[in-house]
Amino acid sequence: MGTLKNERGKDPRLVARVDTQTQQFIAQAAELSGVTMSQFLIDSARTRAEEIVDRVTRIQVSIETGNRMMDILDRKPRMSSSKLMQDALDYKRTVNDTETETNAGRQEA
Repeated sequence: MGTLKNERGKDPRLVARVDTQTQQFIAQAAELSGVTMSQFLIDSARTRAEEIVDRVTRIQVSIETGNRMMDILDRKPRMSSSKLMQDALDYKRTVNDTETETNAGRQEA
């Protein structure tokens, strides 16, 4: 994923206003971590953002639902393997035919 650049070609800047006590506390934590305050803030914000995105976008199910899903996946297919293979081949032919027709139409235009 690329970084958006500003009009001068530099990485964008994040700015936050905080009270003196908060700034000093963050500066102390950064110093104790052995990184600059900017790097400390970036690392902390990135970690928190990853946690939130992961939590919101992950599908969560109960143990019971998870076990039911696994049972369904473990079942034998209702159709025989040869029927599934034939259906897959038919689908592939249909997709290829559609792509061929689409490409032919583009070449004529």
